[in-house]
This record gives sequence, C-alpha cells and structure tokens, in this order.
Amino acid sequence: MALVRCPECGREVSSHAPACPGCGYPLQARGAPAPEPQGALQSQHVWGRVAMVLGAWLVTPWIARLIVALAVCVLAYFMFTGGR
Repeated sequence: MALVRCPECGREVSSHAPACPGCGYPLQARGAPAPEPQGALQSQHVWGRVAMVLGAWLVTPWIARLIVALAVCVLAYFMFTGGR
C-alpha cells in the first residue's frame, strides 16, 4: 500500500482509497476496469453459506438427521433396485 497526495487538499491518502477522507475528492478513475469475476468456488459468499449450512446440520437434533438418513437410504434403494 502506497500513500499518494490528494490533488485537492494535499493530504496523504492510501492509494487504495476511492476518495480522500478529508475532502472527498475522488482518487480512483471513474473508468477503472471492473474486477475480474471470480469462479463459483472462489467467491467469499459461497464458503460462508457452506459453513452456515454445515453448522445448521450439526445443530439439528439427532432424530431429524436420522429421519433424513433413512429417507435417503429408502430413496437410494428404490433408485438402484428399480422398485422391485
């Protein structure tokens, strides 16, 4: 991080700041290129949601997990045996 001088008030400001905190002068160009889009698994929000779902799964009472596991087993049985 470098410090740059604000052309409006002369205050030293971070080069990453979008505007001068002293006078509000915009420091970054308005036509600056947009950040490149991230892949689905690189997004910060995806991993936060995964952690939230995993936490909810671990907090759910054990009986609900048992019912879901049994339903998955029954569904898998019918899928793989063709319903015989």
